[in-house]
Amino acid sequence: MKRVKLIFLNFLTVTGASLFLRIIGMSFQVYLSQKIGPAGLGLLQLVMSVYYLAATFAISGSRLAVTRLVAEELGTGKERGARKAIKICLRYALVISIAVALLLFVAAGSIGEHWLGDSRTILALRILSFSLPFLAICAVLGGYFTAVRRLLKMSAALIAEQVFRIGATVFAVSVLLPKGLEYAIAGIAVGACIGEIASCVFLFFLYRADSRILKNKACSKDLPRRMLQIAVPVALSAYITSFIRTVQQTLIPYGLRKSGASGERALAAYGTIQGMAIPLLMFPAVFLNAISDLIVPELAECQARGHPNRLSYIVNRVLNLGLLSAIGVFGLFFRYSAQLGTAVYQSNAAGYYIRILAVLVPIMYMDSLVDGMLKGIGQQVSSMGYNIFESLIGASLIYLLLPKFGIAGYIFTLMLTRTLNFALSINRLRKFVPLKIKAGGIGKLVFAMVNALIVSNLFLTALGIQWLPLCICVAAGVYYLLLRLLSCITREDLSWFKSIFSP
Repeated sequence: MKRVKLIFLNFLTVTGASLFLRIIGMSFQVYLSQKIGPAGLGLLQLVMSVYYLAATFAISGSRLAVTRLVAEELGTGKERGARKAIKICLRYALVISIAVALLLFVAAGSIGEHWLGDSRTILALRILSFSLPFLAICAVLGGYFTAVRRLLKMSAALIAEQVFRIGATVFAVSVLLPKGLEYAIAGIAVGACIGEIASCVFLFFLYRADSRILKNKACSKDLPRRMLQIAVPVALSAYITSFIRTVQQTLIPYGLRKSGASGERALAAYGTIQGMAIPLLMFPAVFLNAISDLIVPELAECQARGHPNRLSYIVNRVLNLGLLSAIGVFGLFFRYSAQLGTAVYQSNAAGYYIRILAVLVPIMYMDSLVDGMLKGIGQQVSSMGYNIFESLIGASLIYLLLPKFGIAGYIFTLMLTRTLNFALSINRLRKFVPLKIKAGGIGKLVFAMVNALIVSNLFLTALGIQWLPLCICVAAGVYYLLLRLLSCITREDLSWFKSIFSP
C-alpha cells in the first residue's frame, strides 16, 4: 500500500500542477484569441506545427529512453547506472538538438515562403530555433524526475516556465502587435524561448541536488546500446509521424482555400478548431495525462521485476477509470458546448465545433492512456507505427477531401484517423495484457451519462437556474450517483481509494 500511496501522491502532484498550468494556458489562449483573432491563431498554429516537428527531432526519443533506463536501473538497485543513463541521454539530446536548431534557423526562410506559404512565419521560426537545445535538456531531466517519481520538482519547473513564458509573451505582444501580425507572432515566439530557458535552468539545479542521493556504485555495462535500442526506433517513428502531421496541418488552410474560402477565412476556421475547440476539449484530460506519464515507469518496473499480475491489475484499473471519466466529460461538452464557446471565447463558432468534436473525447482520452501503457511495456515502436499510419491516412484524406468538402472533410478525417489509431493501439495492448473491459460496462456508463444530463436539466430548469458552473457540477454529481447505483463504482473501489489516505 505504501507504493500505491506514493503513486497516488505523485498523481495528485502532477494533476494539481497540470490543472493549474491548464487554467493558466487556457486563460492565455483566450487572451491571444482576443489579441490576434482567429486568423492570428491560425497563423500561429502554422508556425507551431513546424516548431513541433523540429522539437521532435531535437528530443529524438531521449525522454522515453531516460525514463525507461532510470526506472530499470533503479528497479534492480543500480543507482550509478541511473546517473550514467542521464549523462548519456543528455549528450545524445544536446548534439542532435543543436544541429536541428541550426538547420531550422537557416531554413526558416524557405520553410515560410515555400512550405507554409506565408512569409510572416519566418521571423518566429528563427526565434524559436534558439529554444530547441533547452527543450531537449528539459525533456531528459523531466524523464529522470518521472522515473524516480519525484514529480513535484518537475511540476515546479513547468510552472516557472509558464510564468516566464506568459509574462514575456504578454509584454512582447503588447509592444509588437501595433507593427503587424508578423511581429505579434514573433513576440509569442520570444516568450516561448524565455520559458524554455527558465525551465531548463530550474530543472538543472534541481537535478544536481536530487542526484546526490544516488550513491550505490552498481551500473549496467550496456547502457549506450540499450539507450539506442529505445531512443532510435522511437525517434525514427516520431520523425516520420511529426513530418506527416506537419504536412497535414499545413495542408488544412491550403485545402480550405481550394474549397472556396479566402486566405483569412481559411486561417480563421483552422484557428477556431485548433486554437479554441480542441484545447478546451483536451483541458479535462489533465487528469488522464498525469496517469499516462506516471504509468510508464511503473509498468516498466513491473516488467523488469517479472510481476505480470500487478501489471495487469494496474492496466485494467486505469482503463476503467479512464472510461468512466472520458464518457462523463463527453456528455458535459456535448450538452454545454454552445455555452462553453460563448463563455470562454465569446465565439459561437467555437461552441459549434466543440459539440461536433465532443464525440471524439472518449477516443482521444483513452488513446492517450493506452499509448502510455504501450510505452511502459516496451511496445513503443508499435505505438509509433500506428501513429505513422494514422498520419499518412490523415494527410491523404485532407488532400483529397478538403478541396471538395471544406471543413466538414477535415472533421471527418479527424474522427476517422483518431478512431483507427485507438482501435489498433487497444488491440495491441490486448495481446500482452488481458483486458477486462466489457461492452455491457460501457453501456452502463453511457446510460448513466445520458440520464444524468436529462435529470439535471429537468431539475435546474424547474428551479430556473442557468449558471453554467452549477449546471456542470449538478450533472457531474448526478452522474456519480447513477454510477454508484449501477455498480460502475463499487464499495470495493471506494474502500481502496480511502485506504490510500489511511496512516
